[in-house]
Amino acid sequence: MSVKVLMGKKGFEEFATIVGFTEAEKEERSALLEQSYMPFKVTRYYAELIASQTEPYRTQMINIVLPPPGEKPYKGRFDPYGNKSYRQDETAFLQHKYKKTLLLHIDDFCIANCQFCYKVNEIRHEDIGYTNIMEKAERAVQYLEAHPYIDNVLFTGGDPASFRKSSDLIKLISTLLSVKSIRLVRFATKALAYDPARFLDGELLSFFDQVRQTPGKQVSVISQFNHPGEISDVSIQATQALLSVGVQIRGQPAIIRGVNDSVETLIDLQRKFLDNRIISYYLTVFMPVRGVEQYAIPLDEAFRNVAESKRNLGGLEKKGVLLTSHDFGKLEICGFYPTAERPEKIILKWHQAVGPDYLPERLKELIPTRSEDLMILDYKQGEMFCLDHVFKHNGLPYVSADGEIVENLPSEAVR
Repeated sequence: MSVKVLMGKKGFEEFATIVGFTEAEKEERSALLEQSYMPFKVTRYYAELIASQTEPYRTQMINIVLPPPGEKPYKGRFDPYGNKSYRQDETAFLQHKYKKTLLLHIDDFCIANCQFCYKVNEIRHEDIGYTNIMEKAERAVQYLEAHPYIDNVLFTGGDPASFRKSSDLIKLISTLLSVKSIRLVRFATKALAYDPARFLDGELLSFFDQVRQTPGKQVSVISQFNHPGEISDVSIQATQALLSVGVQIRGQPAIIRGVNDSVETLIDLQRKFLDNRIISYYLTVFMPVRGVEQYAIPLDEAFRNVAESKRNLGGLEKKGVLLTSHDFGKLEICGFYPTAERPEKIILKWHQAVGPDYLPERLKELIPTRSEDLMILDYKQGEMFCLDHVFKHNGLPYVSADGEIVENLPSEAVR
């Protein structure tokens, strides 16, 4: 199964022609791309899909694969989710950040690049010799058997669906599901947007149907649809094919400037999730990625946009949870006090904190880390774009732009 990929300078020129850039637009986007650390890469299918859109969707989708113009309000970092720091050298491709979940990193390959991806410039410890997919899977099985309380595996990359052979995916998933304690294998992919025909492969669908008929075992796809224009006729066909063989599909868009910061776009996206039986999952704010900080939206603005979109949706359409993800875990943004329009304090709760061994001691001393507990912290409207900004302002440990944990000074603002 082959797919045409546009990459590098030549690919950029072809992309510019397909989407109809003027010379001025080409020059502007090329300059912005030079400031990004993410190489340009996109499928021809996606370029043609962009070209078929009207405004503002055309520009919004361009902004996914090319950095948009705009001010950079702060300096981001290269590993804003702690991927590197949570790896062990002897099994660098495994992460056990959350008690019930094991992450298995396959490789760094994606079929197309989202410019706002938090894995930009990520350093992977792949020099240990476990480069073969099945060698990694076998090491994952050994880890799972030694930790039987883990009941689900998230395998990631890169993009796991970028493997061109269905036999690779099938062998990997079946190996993980063979572990008695594993109930669920899931993988996050942008392929339903970038190359949806990938999931119309009969061999892969037949395998998923076999899993569906196996009691206590299931496969879930976390679809990286960030924009309603990505849910094309072919994407819908692929989505329905996966659903028909028992694969769960969840939508996990990042809320980012220039792509879906429009309330109307957010409404359309969440409605399309329901229309196509995609479960609305996480709505994640932009992580502070180095080089493309213009994607960032203040936390209060992101909250207001999502809240307003939900006022225009039915109950099942508005199930997505607004999260800010960080080295220390995932936190839900519950609201602002006294109002979202006059946010003097931010109300947060842990969706899930990472294992206690990975949290700074002072952080555990100053704030609760249980999922049921709330945090009410001081907030400065329009100036805080990520959790590090909030924690720093409140005297809590945070991660600097250099990727170092800063202990900070305690604040009376912590509740």
